[in-house]
Amino acid sequence: MKYAPAVGVKFDKHGKVKEFKGITFLCHIAPHETKLLNEIKWAQDKLKSMTCAYKFSFLPMTSMHMTVFDCLCEDIREQALWTNKCDLNSSLSDISDMIVNELKPMSRLGDFEMDFHSIYNCPIGGSAIRIKPATTTSTQSLLNCRAQLSQATGIKHPNYDDYHFHISLSYRIIELDEGDKEEVLVTTDSIATRLSQTFGTLTHGAVEFCHFNDMFKYTPLHILER
Repeated sequence: MKYAPAVGVKFDKHGKVKEFKGITFLCHIAPHETKLLNEIKWAQDKLKSMTCAYKFSFLPMTSMHMTVFDCLCEDIREQALWTNKCDLNSSLSDISDMIVNELKPMSRLGDFEMDFHSIYNCPIGGSAIRIKPATTTSTQSLLNCRAQLSQATGIKHPNYDDYHFHISLSYRIIELDEGDKEEVLVTTDSIATRLSQTFGTLTHGAVEFCHFNDMFKYTPLHILER
């Protein structure tokens, strides 16, 4: 049995979430988005019904979100993935405090309108709903937001210009055989067919600067709603 890259880092070999601390900017899907949340739950339930579902860990509905801007993870201390405002030995709490101070004077960021794009089966991860800006206004707002956050945090990852917005549904725990891969593809194709009709337009609230101890919960440290 071969385990996926997330095992030993974000999950154990049984699919139980491990401590993996970090900070990030995201928009949670608001509880009042009941129709959309029901569609996301339907999609995740379809994945859970697969014969190979035991090879995945599924993210809780309470944590559903779209990452707006990647920050950093405590255990991944590489200069290209770190802030240029603090050295590599800085504590996560010190960096979080620095970022919050930079954010306090900033005006509201968020209110992005997003449409369904596709279902993505990550070669090293799980399945995710890819979403895209619904309007040219949201496209520009996201570009401006990410530029402001990069400036404020001193962070600009190598994939900055190629980032794909998404809602993660699962992480792979055990590597798939060819039959599993076919089952996943058929399942996610059926999910995409439905969501292309039912997803609608998601309107986010304000961007949240969050801390996480693991992949199951993201706690806001500062909300850009001023």
